[in-house]
Amino acid sequence: MTRAEEYCRELCAKIAKARDRRCILCRLGVNLEAAHIFPKAQGNWTIIYDTDYIVTLCSSLGNDCHQDMPRGSDLFEKVIARIRVRDPGRAEKILVRANTPITPCTIRFDPKTAKRVLRLQWDQINESAWMDADIDTCYGDPLYQGVING
Repeated sequence: MTRAEEYCRELCAKIAKARDRRCILCRLGVNLEAAHIFPKAQGNWTIIYDTDYIVTLCSSLGNDCHQDMPRGSDLFEKVIARIRVRDPGRAEKILVRANTPITPCTIRFDPKTAKRVLRLQWDQINESAWMDADIDTCYGDPLYQGVING
């Protein structure tokens, strides 16, 4: 994995955690991890770096939602139901993708495009939550500054 890919993965995780702020399944707010709804092993970077396909799940002792969410389980349906409450369009996008075979992307990973798209998503989250004390602002954040400068 290149440095640009690693950077984009970290930014995707940060965006998902800032957007969801809690485990989407059990609603705990500790030990949060960003989880891909579709397997990363399929190699389609357009899905891996699309934050619509990333959810926040917890990974704590006794309640490990991240480990408990196998594909095709009833937990997948619960995730979709929770997403639908907040963002029906995103839920429909996930369901369409779930019913479509995922093929490897023929386009090579483009870090500049990925950074630009992720930066816009980060700005939208910060703009809509600027008064929320639980979400840090982007200013002074080295991860965000790398997007601006890189």
